Amino acid sequence: MTTLTEAVHEYFRGEKNLGVALAVYGVFLLGVAVWVWRTQDGAFATALLVPLAVLGLGFAGGGSFLAVKTGSQVEKLEADLKAGEKPALDVELARMAKVNANWPKAKLAWGVVTVVALVLLLAVKRDWASGLGLALLFMTTALMATDVFAERRAQPYTRALEAARGLHTP
Repeated sequence: MTTLTEAVHEYFRGEKNLGVALAVYGVFLLGVAVWVWRTQDGAFATALLVPLAVLGLGFAGGGSFLAVKTGSQVEKLEADLKAGEKPALDVELARMAKVNANWPKAKLAWGVVTVVALVLLLAVKRDWASGLGLALLFMTTALMATDVFAERRAQPYTRALEAARGLHTP
């Protein structure tokens, strides 16, 4: 059985790695935006280039922030757990309850945006629609993957918190 300290480190190591992966993906999207700028033109190029640049900056910045903040987040959580285990566990369990409650909503949102992207690509016969549809697919693919992996990482972490709090039911 995993100790609470091991569970904290495993969960937040995944958080940090996710941040790095999102930052790398953001840089990739910026590279694709530059490639589109250099090789495409018209409404298609604009409708793809602008969202890709915005998404690239968002993923790169958000991912970097997530990767950097994780170390101090772990240090604070460990200090709080050592200082007074029960209140810190209650706070972290409440946070994770909110996180876990959002998975279905987030995945539904990414699914809806994916359907919109596919409609733009397949049904709207305009250059701008093709560009925007592709940009939306770049976004939703990354966000759906992020949430699926994050949910899988959150489940054992939440169980470890519950077990430490004495709430776990096998």
